[in-house]
Amino acid sequence: MSAPLPVSVTPRPGESIESWLEHLADANGLTTAQLLTFVRGRGLSTRYLTLAPAPDTITHLATLARVDPDAVAASTLAAYDGTALDLTGLDVDDRHSYREVAARGWAPAHGTQICPACLADTNTWHSAWRLLLVTACTRHQSLLVAQCPSCQRPFRDQRHSHLRRVGAVPVCGNPFGAGPTRQCRHDLTTITQALASPGVLAMQTRVDTALGRSPVPVFGQPTDVAAYLSDLRHLTTLLLHLARQPGAELLADWAGRLTSTTAAGGTRRWGIRPPDDPSIRAHALATADAILAALDLGTAVTMFIPWVALTPTTADGPLGWLADRTVMTPNLTRLVMAARAPHRRLSHHLDTQERTIMVDTRGIPQVIPAHLYDEHLVGASSASEATVRLFASLCLVRTHPDATSWAKAAEILGMPAAMGVTCARTCSATLLVDNTDWARRLDTVWDGLRDERSPTGRWNYRTFEAKAHRRWGSYRWFEEWAKEVRPNTRRESRGYALTWQWVHRVHGHIDTSPAWGGQRPNATQRAHYRQFVASLISEQQRELSCAFTKRA
Repeated sequence: MSAPLPVSVTPRPGESIESWLEHLADANGLTTAQLLTFVRGRGLSTRYLTLAPAPDTITHLATLARVDPDAVAASTLAAYDGTALDLTGLDVDDRHSYREVAARGWAPAHGTQICPACLADTNTWHSAWRLLLVTACTRHQSLLVAQCPSCQRPFRDQRHSHLRRVGAVPVCGNPFGAGPTRQCRHDLTTITQALASPGVLAMQTRVDTALGRSPVPVFGQPTDVAAYLSDLRHLTTLLLHLARQPGAELLADWAGRLTSTTAAGGTRRWGIRPPDDPSIRAHALATADAILAALDLGTAVTMFIPWVALTPTTADGPLGWLADRTVMTPNLTRLVMAARAPHRRLSHHLDTQERTIMVDTRGIPQVIPAHLYDEHLVGASSASEATVRLFASLCLVRTHPDATSWAKAAEILGMPAAMGVTCARTCSATLLVDNTDWARRLDTVWDGLRDERSPTGRWNYRTFEAKAHRRWGSYRWFEEWAKEVRPNTRRESRGYALTWQWVHRVHGHIDTSPAWGGQRPNATQRAHYRQFVASLISEQQRELSCAFTKRA
């Protein structure tokens, strides 16, 4: 039959091709089988009708219904080629070519999800419901439903035809038994839906934006649509594998439900087929999307570290295990490598361990005193003594709830934020003890910082630092010290003398001495300071230390 049908029906925006054809058949008094016969009567193929039918088939359907061929093409899943799907290699003349598409993972299979509320409102099935990245309806703020409560099968789970025998009525229509003569008559509009969480709705909104081919930010930067959806799928795949590890149920409720529903199924290839349950899949996707939606990579890494910490120990190493279970896209590679960085892992350990102490950051100097280093930290790292002493102070500050990053820890100690990050990267990579041993050493260092002469049992190093800054504006203390114990000392040496007090009495970092005027000392200043220190005899050092307690 080549003549157009009497009644024209235009596909609605987002409507699937099978839903449209069922409405077209009903409007023209045809059964769905008769309509397909009209199409095949011209020798046209209906293979991959819902996915990507042949161009001639689309043209013929448009002619039958007297509609724009582009509208027909938009109702197929090929409309998502280049976003949620990669249909490269699909050939309508080769019934085996779909294997290449399916091998890429998360490809549509038999059946579809539905939003019962949408069916109740418009009696149309959406093509996006077949996409496994789609798990919720943002219009009705509810999760999609994947299985008929009556026949316990996916919706549209018929293999003998693309169209349901029942036509466009909102009932299940799945055939019973081996043939198509009996169908499930469950009213789909009566199915109760679960409300979607805010996180799931936020994720679905971003996915819908990407499916509409508008850019979506990843780590705070606008990202190509296909790249974002690829990142989302592969990060979710990795999270699903990590969710099967012990302890994952403490990070997310959906991880516990995933473990209970797949315990008997052995190892699952989540990269090929994610969980069928829309709720589990939705929350896994939402967890991944929240990481990708972080304002910057550092924030994303902080969110991802608890998950990557679940990586099991294997012969291939943590990175090998992670890479074997997903596709490492450029963004995912950056995320994993940053999360596996030694200073990131130690940061997570300090943030999450059960603390037996509550530090007061005022009682922590910028640099741990040398005698505490000798007693507790020697041999813990291959870095220099000065670096380890600074790092120990930063680690103690990190145990405080307000110190949420190495940069913040440095700022709390009155140092540039970059100094904290650089020190953490350097020293974490050179630790010779595990995180638990390092944390135990920090506890003993904290105990060693106690001073019973102070009313609170702790010295306030911020007060000492403020005093040193005030002394930079005075010469009196320096002139008295020089007159009594080191005659003929040049006035220009006052900065070196104050730096000595800053390093040995205040236990401040040499780079932050008030004598440098807020700048890091250059090579000449450092050399002159070392010469000054080398020239001091023990009595002069003792008196210079005592001079710090005197009024300026």
